[in-house]
Amino acid sequence: MTIDDIIRELRNHPADELTRLNTALIAEIKAQRSAESRRKRYLFSTGDRVTWTGRKGTFTGIIERVKQKKALVKVGSAPFAMTWDVPLNMLNAV
Repeated sequence: MTIDDIIRELRNHPADELTRLNTALIAEIKAQRSAESRRKRYLFSTGDRVTWTGRKGTFTGIIERVKQKKALVKVGSAPFAMTWDVPLNMLNAV
């Protein structure tokens, strides 16, 4: 069964079942993102060079601090440097 088959099959279910399914899907997505953040928290450390792609484009910077689910990443050099609070699951090592 493909994803498209599953999506077509959703039309045959009542709203309360779809709500339960939605709750379960969101819980699973959050659990996977949390596990990825935990894994990357130990992968990255202060001073690591990283890259990420966000709404404003692709950036490269240096990690200033690793928090539980995000990292403070400095982009650019003084006096034009900016610090971004980036989710760990968006970061890639350079």
